[in-house]
Amino acid sequence: MNMILAKDIVSLTDFARQTRKHTDDLKKTHRPRVLTHNGKATAVVLSVDAYQKLADEAEEHRLDMEVKAAIEDYVRGKRGTPGPEAFRQIRARMAKRRAAK
Repeated sequence: MNMILAKDIVSLTDFARQTRKHTDDLKKTHRPRVLTHNGKATAVVLSVDAYQKLADEAEEHRLDMEVKAAIEDYVRGKRGTPGPEAFRQIRARMAKRRAAK
């Protein structure tokens, strides 16, 4: 995401008074809007598309870290659970959940 510029900072009052203008600009630029109250930053508003992109990037990063950790475990000799045992454990957990309902 780009760094925040002075034009991206508006007062909460201005945002409330000109919501349509600001939301149209958010959709068009995909830049965040920092809302201030009494001169201090209090909230950040994003377009739905910008938020979704940010959420997708965060999820991709999380998955990358999981893969990296799994590879490091493998290199250290931790091979995980063999397939048949893993499926047995999953079936047992599912049976337990069904029984609890």
